[in-house]
Amino acid sequence: MKKILSLCIAALFSVGIYASPVRFPDSSVKIQKIFLQNFPEVSYFKVYKDGDNYVVYFKETKNESSGRVYYDADGDMVQSYRYYSGKELSPFIRAKISKKYHVEDITNVTEVINDQEHYYEIILNNAKQMLIIESDTEGHLQLVKKYKQT
Repeated sequence: MKKILSLCIAALFSVGIYASPVRFPDSSVKIQKIFLQNFPEVSYFKVYKDGDNYVVYFKETKNESSGRVYYDADGDMVQSYRYYSGKELSPFIRAKISKKYHVEDITNVTEVINDQEHYYEIILNNAKQMLIIESDTEGHLQLVKKYKQT
């Protein structure tokens, strides 16, 4: 009888340990709160640890964009990447691209922001070629790569 009672008590303690709520490290919760303050419109995101930093991957359903934001352990934003279609790109930069490259189909845009720089990597397509260009916020354009379409 003592063995059965001891076994039941041990089983109850074991179930209690495994049934306790999962707790995230304080830093992860802190990063989530900071991210939601900075990006309240984001409906879907996940936080991952990457070395000393935290990476938040997110999707915005409203304008069909996505991205990732890097935070240090103190919650300071280190760098961000945002991916979106050409229709979301600034009209000013779109006009510069249209004038210089005579290409209207802006397929993808990657916006990169950190302490030292803010620039866009832009993919242009037409029937003959695909161009990868970079632009700063003032619209200074630079061809990075050029591919022939087959």
